[in-house]
Amino acid sequence: MASLLICFTQTPYSSSTAQEGLDFALAATNFGHTVSVLFKDDGIFQLVKSDSIKGVKNHSKRLASMPFFDIESCFVCQLSATRRGVNIDDVMNAIDASFVTAAQQIELISSSDHVVTF
Repeated sequence: MASLLICFTQTPYSSSTAQEGLDFALAATNFGHTVSVLFKDDGIFQLVKSDSIKGVKNHSKRLASMPFFDIESCFVCQLSATRRGVNIDDVMNAIDASFVTAAQQIELISSSDHVVTF
């Protein structure tokens, strides 16, 4: 099957984009695809510890379920985090994510069969 890189670029609760991206990533593993995720731009706020919003699925709990779906390659854009004042201590403990440079992101993208951005 294909290797997919899912890029999350939106905040978790500003629209349904983050939820749809996560649904896509989880569903792709059910079809045998190898899935890696990259949080960049405002998407890094999906990893920041926050309270859930009433009436909306708690996004951080759903992200924490990724290892159960064999999504274990999680990356955070170092430049996006720096520009937004997010450091490693701000990132949720439930997700084992590695900070990557721009050069490493290019390598991730080029080594993936498909890149899908949400």
